[in-house]
Amino acid sequence: MDRILRPKGFIIVHDKRPIVELIKKYLGALHWESLATSESQLDSEQDEDVVFIIQKKMWLTSESIKESE
Repeated sequence: MDRILRPKGFIIVHDKRPIVELIKKYLGALHWESLATSESQLDSEQDEDVVFIIQKKMWLTSESIKESE
């Protein structure tokens, strides 16, 4: 999905809470940013559906910053 998604593009994940928590672990490595997560009213339900919104950030290296200056 990372190769398909353009920089500053959005992903909306609608899945169970354990799956969303697994995705959250990899956000930094993929240069994605968590924007919003739907919070449940009942904390005891672990298998409820969660909506998770993510945005892909721009990849900037020190060389690309030097070239743009």
